[in-house]
Amino acid sequence: MKQLLLLRHAHAEETRPGLADIDRVLSPRGRAEALDAARSIGGAGLQCEAVLVSPAVRARETATIVAAELDLVVGLSFEPALYLGNPDALLAPLRRCPSGLKTLLMVGHNPGLSELAQRFNGAAPAIELRTAGLCAITFAAEAVWGELRPQWATVITLLR
Repeated sequence: MKQLLLLRHAHAEETRPGLADIDRVLSPRGRAEALDAARSIGGAGLQCEAVLVSPAVRARETATIVAAELDLVVGLSFEPALYLGNPDALLAPLRRCPSGLKTLLMVGHNPGLSELAQRFNGAAPAIELRTAGLCAITFAAEAVWGELRPQWATVITLLR
C-alpha cells in the first residue's frame, strides 16, 4: 500500500503592501495549526519517507514545523510546481519520486491541493482543505508514483 498525504499550509499572516504573496509567513494561529497537523500524522501512525514542499514561506514553515515535531530524518524537497499549481502541476514532482517510497507528504496551497484530492475522490462529496487541512489518500500496493490514476485510490481520509 502507498499513501499520499496532502497538507495545506497553515494559516498565514495577511498580505501587506510591498510583501509578495510567496513571502507571507505563518501567523501564531498557523504555527499552532502546523503542530496539530503533525500530531494528526503521528497519531495516525504514518511515517513520511519524502516531503515535497511549495517554495512559499508559509508552506516551508508549515513543513519545517511538521518535520521537527515528527523527528523526520528526510530532507524537505522544495518544488516550484507546488506554488499555486493546478492538479496536473502538483502531480509532476510526485511522478519523479522513486517507486519504492511508501508514504509521501506534499505541503502546498489551495485550490490545487483540494482539487487534486477531489480528482482521486471522484464523485464523492467535495474535499475542501482548510488551513493545515490534511488528507491521506491510500493507493493499491502496485501503484507507481509516476503513473498515479484515480482508480488506484482505495481510501481517502480527512485527518484534519
